[in-house]
This record gives sequence, structure tokens and C-alpha cells, in this order.
Amino acid sequence: MIDLSTIQSTVQDVAEAISAAIGLETEIVSTAHLIVAGTGRYYDRINTIEECGGPGTKEIYGTILRTGTEYIIEDAPGDPNYWGYENELAEICCPVKTGGRVMGVIGLVAFTEEQRERLIRRKETYLKFLRKMAFLIAGKVNEVSATNGMRTVLQSIHEGIIAVDERGSVTECNLMAASLIGKKQSEIVGSSIRKLWRGTHLLNVVVTGKGYSDTEERYVRDDGSEMHFFCSAVPVRISPENEGEAVTGEEDGKCVGAVVSFRDIAEVRRMVYNLTEKKESASVDEIIGISAQMCRLKEQIEKIADSRSTVMITGESGTGKSLIAKVIHSASPRKDNPFVTVNCGAIPENLMESELFGYEAGSFTGASKGGKPGKFELASKGTIFLDEIGDLPLHLQVKLLHVLQTGKVERIGGSRELDVDVRVIVATNRDLEQMVADREFREDLYFRFNVIPFLVPPLRERKEDILLLLKNALEKYNVLLSKNIRGYEGETLAMLQSYHWPGNIRELENVVEYAVNMESGAVLSPESLPPRLRREEEPRRGLTLAEQCRNLEREVISRALERTGYSVEAKKAVARELGMGEATLYRKIKELGVGRK
Repeated sequence: MIDLSTIQSTVQDVAEAISAAIGLETEIVSTAHLIVAGTGRYYDRINTIEECGGPGTKEIYGTILRTGTEYIIEDAPGDPNYWGYENELAEICCPVKTGGRVMGVIGLVAFTEEQRERLIRRKETYLKFLRKMAFLIAGKVNEVSATNGMRTVLQSIHEGIIAVDERGSVTECNLMAASLIGKKQSEIVGSSIRKLWRGTHLLNVVVTGKGYSDTEERYVRDDGSEMHFFCSAVPVRISPENEGEAVTGEEDGKCVGAVVSFRDIAEVRRMVYNLTEKKESASVDEIIGISAQMCRLKEQIEKIADSRSTVMITGESGTGKSLIAKVIHSASPRKDNPFVTVNCGAIPENLMESELFGYEAGSFTGASKGGKPGKFELASKGTIFLDEIGDLPLHLQVKLLHVLQTGKVERIGGSRELDVDVRVIVATNRDLEQMVADREFREDLYFRFNVIPFLVPPLRERKEDILLLLKNALEKYNVLLSKNIRGYEGETLAMLQSYHWPGNIRELENVVEYAVNMESGAVLSPESLPPRLRREEEPRRGLTLAEQCRNLEREVISRALERTGYSVEAKKAVARELGMGEATLYRKIKELGVGRK
């Protein structure tokens, strides 16, 4: 039986497909604890040893490799058996098995609190998806073990594959091909490609012996629905040098058939964004608030929704900037087209360019065989929302400015520019004007963004909206948590309305969710609120000035980390926000005992 490292290229394709579909980083480990495939932070660790190495270890991967059981870690730092990479917060582990033998482990990893919450919320769906991916890898292992040549080519994981003989009869097709075409494999194999796929160029390959790549072809299903595929085809020849062995390519030898690989780009996009983005439209009514600032903001949205001009949304973290972006898109003529979100602060700098602009096949080590469209291509005819735009590296700001000015994007390694019709909305909680003055952000790009500015006020500046937000949050978590809490005690309301809400709406919702979980009565009492809110109401007596300063310092840093998360990038953001160096922040975290419980 072969090892996963023998089919490393295919396993890497699977890892990339998982990350593209779910939006979390993936690593795949062999029985020897060798990382054979990975995305994001794990890409640079491919071919290195995970954990302490070897199936005899007591860590989680070692246990899975011995027992073949699945494992879900909801709190990685708190798990005594978890031996993970820095800042891993949660993980779903699924074994790869064939014939009763465990061949490896697929790990789906969350690095931010948002990813962790999503992983826990959708753990059953994600685990089901990983089982299918593990099954595909196991199938590939079995096939490579049993045969080589044509069947090795046919088992491409995320592309449809069809092979025909010299008469045009289909000799092989994979499951993905059958799924894309909408027929059973038994219906496809043995049929004529002329009848199955009218208008395909595949027969020309058989006749001329010359293949083609990245050609768009149309397929019409029996029900009249139409699919558009990007296809590549190669001839199959009998090689006289290898005693009549069938090989693919355009070398010497008699052409005895052809193989076509094809992908439906629209289907890939739908899959990715159905899994990673909330598809429901958002209306202006979802922006809760009766204050003058919020009423004016809603009026502005209705005025500019039909425009294609760039919008820049500024405001503190947790004020609802992403909701406003989605509302603008949903109110626009582009509402039926993609709304693509890119968090510029969450993507590693070395991956940002390929995420935004895509890449061609072979443009760098590890690039997917068919290349990859960037977010601007995926958002064509729709809206792209660039969140945390202040974190965009300077060298990419030049390329982004070119896209905004020309409406064209060029993939990494590409030789031609592609037209993209995209409306751009950006958001940030940083002071871009100061960044321009400090030469950390391009002035010309700033003015390109700041065509239609939106300033979202913090919650402390619109106290009249707090009651509405509390009512809405209570209704929401009553449904989600199957509770029937009627309202708030008077003292509870007074505490919540007087609180300064440094985390804004996000913090308010978290507080209400906590209180609904804790409350056993019919109304929310002060005792059900998080301890930090109750402590604010208690007089601080018997403490020295130094002790009170230390407590306040601990509280400020804790709240900032609760808002942003505990990743390296989050801590960098907190250091900037609090006006201190990163080393100082890490020292205070240690000295003050700040950390997640």
C-alpha cells in the first residue's frame, strides 16, 4: 500500500479545495506525522514533522493514527493532549482510511475567534465534508496502488475527466464529470461523445493529435439547462518506444483517443461563497437605530446604492461596518451577483496578492495546476468588500490602484489583463489620513477610496439606540438558545445603558448572549450579566492608587483582546490601538495575567 506522500500533488489539491470551500486552513498528515499537504500557515511547513513525530506519540494526531477515530477540539489551548501550531484555537480532525488501515489525518484549523465560532457552529457539516475528502484521498490511494497510466490521470479530484477512444466512444469518466454533466457514470461510459457533448472540440484532438487548454465550451443538459466549462484536452497515443503502452501528450505515436479535463467556474464560485458567506440579502431595516446619526446614514445608503462609485466605511471595531457594506450591495442593481468579502487583516501578506488577483498555472511553487481566479474575478458584476483595508501592504496598494483606475486585473504569472466590472467598498477602523501622513498608506489610493465616505458612530455616541439593540439582541438569542426571557429588570437596563461599550454592537450582542445563557428566571437580572459589567458598578475601596491603575490597565487590555481575538495579527492591532509597542503589550499581558479563560 502506498503512502500519502506518494500522491502528494493530489493531496495538496484536496487541501486547497477544502480551504477554498470552507475558508479555514488545512493540513494533511501521513502516518509518519509528515505534513504532506497544507494551506496558509501550513504551506511553508510541508514535508516537516507535525507534533513529536511517529504514531506512538500521545498527542491527538498520534491517537487518531492509532485508533482511526475522529476528533473535534473546541478549545485547543485548553486541551492537555493538543500539540499544535502557535495560535491554533480549534480543530476538526478526520482520519484517512482504506481497507481498515489509517493512512493519515486531515486537520481543519481555526486561528481566529470568528473562525473558531464558525467551526464549532458548523462542526457536523464540516466533518461530513472532511469525510468525503478523506474518502476521495483513500480512493486515489487505492487506484494508484492498483493501476497506473490512464486511470491515474482520470482520478483528478476537483476536475471532471472524460476519456474517449479513436471512434469517439467514452471509455472512462470520473465522479466529478458525471456530477457536472448530470448523468450517471454508467450512462456516460460507452456513449458517443458526439451525442453526449455536442459541439465539443475533443474529436478534433483525436483527428489532429493536437490538444488544447483553457478553452471555454458549452454543455446543454437534457433538460435544456446550459453549463459553461473551461476545458483542456490532450491526445492519447501508442508509444512504440514503450511496447505499445498508452501515454498522453503530443509526442510521436499513433493517436488512439483523447482525455479532456473540465471545470465549471460558476459552480466553484457558488460552492465557495455558499459555505463562506451569508447569502441572504440585507435590507436597510437591519441597521438598527433611531438616532440622528443612524437615520442620516440610512438615507445616504438609499441615495448612493445605485451608483458604482467606491465607498469607504470608517468606524471603530464592532460598529457594523460589514453589515452596512452588505446593505449597500443588496440595495444596488448588483444584488443578484456576488458579494465577495476580503479581510485584508486576516490573510497572510505573502498570500494576499494571489487572493486578490489570482494566479496562472505554474506561476510559483505550489500553484494549482489550472491556476486560480482572484477575488476581483470572483466578484465580477457584483461587489467586492475589502475589510480592514488599512492593513493592505504598500506594494499591493500600487496594483490595487491600477485595478481601480483601469477596471482590469492581471493574475500572477499572467500575460494578459482581464476586464472586471466590480464595485468596491472598503472599511477600516484605522486613521487612514494619519497613515497617509506617516507614509504607511498611498495618498492617491486613499482619495480613490474616499469617493463616498461613511462614518459609523460608536455606540457611546448614540445612547438612544441602545434600548432598541438590546431588545433585538434578546429576541435573537431567545430563538437561538430556545429561551423565553421576556425582558430586562430595571437595574439591568440602567447598567447596560450607562455602560460605555468599547466593543460597540459586537460587544453588546456578546453580553446579551452571555446573559441569556446564564439567566434562569423570566427576565434578565444584573446577576446574569458578565462579571466585568458588574465590577464597573461596584465601588473600588481599599485599593491603593497603583492597584487601581493596574486593574484598569488589565481591564483595558482584556477588553481590547476580547474584541480583536488573540492571534498575532490581533495583538499587533491592539498594540497600535493602545499606542504601545508590541513587545510592551506582550510584557503587560504576562505581568498582568491577561488571557483567555
